[in-house]
Amino acid sequence: MKKLLAIFVIFALLFTAAGCSSSSEEPAEKTTEKETAGLTDSLQSKIYNSVRVAELKVNEVFHKEVAADETTPVINANFADEEKSVEFLSKYYSEELAKNIYSHYATEEKTAEGQMILNAEPYFNPSFLETKQEAVTIEGDENKATVKTAENVTYQLEIQNGQYVITSIEK
Repeated sequence: MKKLLAIFVIFALLFTAAGCSSSSEEPAEKTTEKETAGLTDSLQSKIYNSVRVAELKVNEVFHKEVAADETTPVINANFADEEKSVEFLSKYYSEELAKNIYSHYATEEKTAEGQMILNAEPYFNPSFLETKQEAVTIEGDENKATVKTAENVTYQLEIQNGQYVITSIEK
């Protein structure tokens, strides 16, 4: 359990550092093209990082803990029921999408300790965390944006309560 937590912390730090280091300057030609599309480099980074953070929050709920056998995935004890999970994820996803993500992972199976056993298949396949900002297309404006990956996964985002929230994911 401690090893899994340590690995999660290391990955979180690596992804944070990778996100921060991707703000290298681009040639003036690309910058002008992006700004005419309605999004500055700063906004594009904010939108890109919002999608990354949202996936990390799903990992926090559904990929953080394992049962006593150290292999069976179980729900994070802090979000042990649907209401708590959806409430937490609704800060990063629309409520409908948060419920959809919960439904993907939730099962009726329980461990001997009473923990919910989760569907081991990741919701994000391929993981957005494996992308680089340069490899995605970001379009829209400061209120609504679309992020499309090379694998043709499209994320729709909107500003809600001062932050970007993912409203749909099309695979």
